[in-house]
Amino acid sequence: MNPVAARQEPLIELRPWQHGVIFLLACAVVISRRPDAILHAQFWTEDGHVFFADAYNLGWWASLLRTYQGYLHVFPRLGASLALIVPLSLAPLVLNFIAIGIQALPTNLLLSFRSSAWGSLRFRTLLAAMYLALPNTREMSNGIAQSQWHLALCAFLLLAACAPRHVAGRLFDLSVLLLCGLTGPFCIFLFPVALFLVWKQREPWRWAEASVLAGTCLVQAWGLFSGGFSGRPHYVLGASPALFTRILGGQIFSATLLGGNGLAAHASPALLISLLCLAMGGVAIVSICFANSSLVMKLFLLFSSMLFAASIVSPAAYPPAGVSIWELLVEAEGVRYWYFPTIAFAWSILWCLRSKAALLKTVSAVLLCLMCFGIVRDWRHPAYEDMHFAEYAKRVEAAPAGTVVTIPENPEGWNLQLVKHFSGR
Repeated sequence: MNPVAARQEPLIELRPWQHGVIFLLACAVVISRRPDAILHAQFWTEDGHVFFADAYNLGWWASLLRTYQGYLHVFPRLGASLALIVPLSLAPLVLNFIAIGIQALPTNLLLSFRSSAWGSLRFRTLLAAMYLALPNTREMSNGIAQSQWHLALCAFLLLAACAPRHVAGRLFDLSVLLLCGLTGPFCIFLFPVALFLVWKQREPWRWAEASVLAGTCLVQAWGLFSGGFSGRPHYVLGASPALFTRILGGQIFSATLLGGNGLAAHASPALLISLLCLAMGGVAIVSICFANSSLVMKLFLLFSSMLFAASIVSPAAYPPAGVSIWELLVEAEGVRYWYFPTIAFAWSILWCLRSKAALLKTVSAVLLCLMCFGIVRDWRHPAYEDMHFAEYAKRVEAAPAGTVVTIPENPEGWNLQLVKHFSGR
């Protein structure tokens, strides 16, 4: 980063009302990509099947520390607990609002003066805009179950930011790190980043961040090794160089540029060679960015690579009989496992655009033009099928105490079961 820009950047500090406007605009962008999340709110997968059903049937406190897939998921369970306050028909809307808010939050964190290590305010604005418009993110839109991935991004941005100046800022940072650490496995990958920053910067604040993540790692490890991992169904992974090439070239690099396209699902030799060339080119772009970028970008690329490696080595996937996990993943467009590597590749292209090397700058400009096509193509995420949740909510309200009501939810085949509360509960 330019030393002059680095000295000037702390002077560009947005006011609270400006951050408020930016947050609302970011929420509006998120909603525009799937407006039915607000206009026709419904549960999605674990949103209702696990988190809301547990909160409703067991009570918010009893459900808060229940493990799922071997991990605690405190953040979506807290959201489900808040949804108990409103009428049942509005519960999906509450969860969607919370998910939208956490999905928009990285925009404010990037534009905060504390993130000046990423570059100038103009460059960080481009990073934030690219994050909001990212192609190939269909599964990540407006659902509390996937909000843990957005929360992990928030936690990384706070780790990479300079230390907060006020008590309120410290409490906010520690709260986000604690929530992230107690929601899914991300603390396992954030902790090495925190330790490196402790060693690199030798600041007392870095010890506080690392301590919070260390504690949450112990908690999550206890849940994982006390039956969480062994309780998962185990399927054949089916890893192979050809499938890895199709995943990397098709689901990461080509989908970042062109949006979800289905190229990885085809196994023809000619297409495999094309995807191999695309994968090599994408790796070259990311490698050049890693070799020449700032420390925070290097750490982000490493963090994203660790998450991607863990995702394809041990995914929570349920293939049909006779199909391996990687054969299932190679056809999965816009799923959570491609989220961080997609951001890393997109941000790497944007960083390379600032390069002084004419060839690299030209290649980056061409790739960004292609990405505009992918952004337009993938802007609107498909609306969920209408499962008539409001009608089932009325059935629950009218049912006698103790009645079990099964409510279908998206995607097809998922459902949640609610036990009508006894009076006075």
